[in-house]
Amino acid sequence: MASSSNDRLRSLSHRTNATLLHTSRLLSTSTGIDNTLSTLMFISTLLHSQLTRLLSARYEKLALALASQASKSMLPGETVIASIEPPVSKLSKTCAGLKALAETSAEVWMFMRLFALLHIYKRAHEIYSTPPRDPAIKILLWAQVGAGATFQVIENIAYLASKGILQGRRCEENWPRWMALSNRFWMAQVLLEGLRLLRVRQLNWNEELGAQSEDGDEKAVKVQSEALKKRWKSDFYANAAWLPLTLHWSFEDESRSPVTETWQGVCGLFASVLSLKDAWRESA
Repeated sequence: MASSSNDRLRSLSHRTNATLLHTSRLLSTSTGIDNTLSTLMFISTLLHSQLTRLLSARYEKLALALASQASKSMLPGETVIASIEPPVSKLSKTCAGLKALAETSAEVWMFMRLFALLHIYKRAHEIYSTPPRDPAIKILLWAQVGAGATFQVIENIAYLASKGILQGRRCEENWPRWMALSNRFWMAQVLLEGLRLLRVRQLNWNEELGAQSEDGDEKAVKVQSEALKKRWKSDFYANAAWLPLTLHWSFEDESRSPVTETWQGVCGLFASVLSLKDAWRESA
C-alpha cells in the first residue's frame, strides 16, 4: 500500500516537473509569451462580461425591491426620486479585479508588439529568400507584409502618443483615431490571410513546407498533406476568430462596435488557445 502511494507521488512529481520545464520553455519564446498574455487577457474579458451581467441582475433586483418598499409608504400622487450607490460586494470586487487583469494583460501585450516590426522584416526576408511556387500565394504574402507593417507602424505611433512618449498637440488629439486606423490594416491582414489559406486549400495543402515531393514519392506527399490539412484547419479557425476583434478595435468609439464584450472574450479566447496549443507543441 505504501509502495503504491510512493509510486503515485513520484509519478505526480515527475509530471509536475515536466510541465513546469515545458512551461519555462514556452515562456522563453516571444510567441509563447504573446499567446499566453492574449489567452489570459481574453479569459479575464470573458469572465468579466459574464460576472458583470450577473452583478447587473442583482442590482436591478435590489433596485426593484427598494422601489417596492418605498411605494408602500408614499402618499397618492407623490413621486420620489432617489440615487442609490451600488453596494460593494465580493462579486463587484471580483469584476473590478478581472477588468484590471484584462487591461494590464492588454497593456503588456501591446507594449511587446512595439518590437513586432522585426518579426515582420524576418517574414519578408523569408518570402524573398524562398518565394512560394504559387503566384497567387506570393502576392497575398507580400500584401500581408505590407498591411502588417503599416498596422504596426501606425499602432506603435498611436501607443507611444497615448503614453505621452510622443509629445505634441497633434499626437494628443489624434492618437485614438490612429489606433483605430491601425486596426483597420490589421483587419486587412486577417482577410488576406484568410484568402491565402483558402488558396492553400485549393492547392490541396501542397504549397507549404515542401509538401510536394521532389522525387515523386506520392505517399510522402499524401502524408505531409494530411498533416498540413490539420494545421490548416487550426490556422483558418484561429484567423477567422480574430476578424470580429479587428472589427471592434477599428472603431474609434468602441461603444459603437457591434461586437459585445462577451463575443470579444469568446472569439479572442478561441483564437488565443489554438495559437497557444501550437506554441506549446513546438516548445516540447
